[in-house]
Amino acid sequence: MIRKVLFVCTGNTCRSTMAEALLRKMLKENLGEKAAEITVLSAGTVAVAGQSASNLAVKVMRQEGIDLSGHRAKKLTAELAREADLILTMTLAQKETVLDLVPTAKGKVFTLREFAEGVREIEDLMAEAERLRRSLEEHRRRFLEREGPKFEELQRRNNELMRQIRAIDEELREIEHRFELETREERERLEEIQRRLAALEISDPYGRDLEAYRVCAQEIKGELAKVVEKIRSSLGDL
Repeated sequence: MIRKVLFVCTGNTCRSTMAEALLRKMLKENLGEKAAEITVLSAGTVAVAGQSASNLAVKVMRQEGIDLSGHRAKKLTAELAREADLILTMTLAQKETVLDLVPTAKGKVFTLREFAEGVREIEDLMAEAERLRRSLEEHRRRFLEREGPKFEELQRRNNELMRQIRAIDEELREIEHRFELETREERERLEEIQRRLAALEISDPYGRDLEAYRVCAQEIKGELAKVVEKIRSSLGDL
């Protein structure tokens, strides 16, 4: 009989936190008063005790009618794992962490999807994955024994080519640096002229915010004041 459910994730601020709150609500909606007989908890494998739920988790749960603002993270302990009747993790790695912490939890710890979807062959799949990993390592060892001399020669040639490329890059950088030194005065003069030419323009505010338009208008206004003064002076000469 399941009386205590423990959700486990990494930091206990997002996934396990939301799972805990959602299950609690769904139990009340589906079991009524009997929901009070079931304890729902959550913890994190590397949680910082006392940390609040993430802001986005709080917002998402608010849309579900759940207030998560009072949640405080808890770190997974062996005691929590032993006391739970059912432990649901978010990942296989977290499941392994629980089993490393409490080996006797085997049989009551599952990933959430594994338990919800009734997957029963996961242990066989994990064992097969480990067998395949070992087989691949052995295959690689035998492959390198066969191809080792050729591999080492190609690696040596590759290293030599890389050394030559680095040397060429260094020469190219040195040539570019000499060019910059020889043309420094011309480039600085060109930059100065370009700045002076740019200062004679009114910048385009199109596609920018309201403040850019305000600045543009003030620039035009300031220049127009000088234009008006010049017009006035010209009239005085008539």
